[in-house]
Amino acid sequence: MRHYKKGEYRDQFIIAYITDLDNCDDVVKWSEKLALMLNKGIILLHISDPQYTPLSTSEAEVKLKKINEKINIPLSHSYAAVKGKTKDIIHSVGDLLNGVVIVSKVLNSKNDNNKTSPLSVKSILKNFSTSRLAYFVFSSEYTEQNFEEVILSMNALKESKEKVLWASYFGRFSHSRINIFYHRYKDEYLQKQLNLNIGFCRKMFKNFKIETLNVHILNRKKNIDLQAIEYAEEKEKNLCIFQTTNNKSIVDFLFGSSEEKVLKTMQKVPVLFLNQRDDIFVMCE
Repeated sequence: MRHYKKGEYRDQFIIAYITDLDNCDDVVKWSEKLALMLNKGIILLHISDPQYTPLSTSEAEVKLKKINEKINIPLSHSYAAVKGKTKDIIHSVGDLLNGVVIVSKVLNSKNDNNKTSPLSVKSILKNFSTSRLAYFVFSSEYTEQNFEEVILSMNALKESKEKVLWASYFGRFSHSRINIFYHRYKDEYLQKQLNLNIGFCRKMFKNFKIETLNVHILNRKKNIDLQAIEYAEEKEKNLCIFQTTNNKSIVDFLFGSSEEKVLKTMQKVPVLFLNQRDDIFVMCE
């Protein structure tokens, strides 16, 4: 891999997280879709983590090379096999490979959810929990689509700007209609924060001439992200954009966080997750 000097321009990449080197067509296809939309390259990443695989990096590179040779897009694409703990590698992949988003499958059905798999719901939550990049997760076979309808769930979190920015990429580069999905709060302060966040959405999307649709849900008791993925599946939308839980409560530990519930519920609709961060990482254009 090339080493860059400080200040030197670096290409940015979609990271295709490949665990099964003999069955990775869906991961590659979703990565190609995002790469073409965002005009970024692709890096096929395999992590030789003894917890999940006995495969060495040299053995993985042989297979990665063959997969890379089959990629047929007018953008740069390469591969990397890295040895170490999966969680540590995923955390550092932004700097390590100059990634902008990680693409991964999740095994969430009763038959496939092997807890020892790196793609189980439990493993995805553990290994991606400190990711500094957005991560695009899917659970079903790849189907050709252009992200015509994107669900953006909105709440009172102050960290919502990065999520809105990501939604704008789909609106600008894939001409998506952004469905602003929300429910109102009883608490006046939280409702004020929600109003400010929705106002920021509308202002940004209007500036980029992005079509929007407001989806106001009356149920305030049920988690907004879980309602959004259920709505997306029912209405056959193309993507959901969510933020993960930062400060987990005792309820999250007992009954599962919102992202855990989403991962277990999602079927045909992929999800773009963003971890809440104090320092905001956004793509440079």
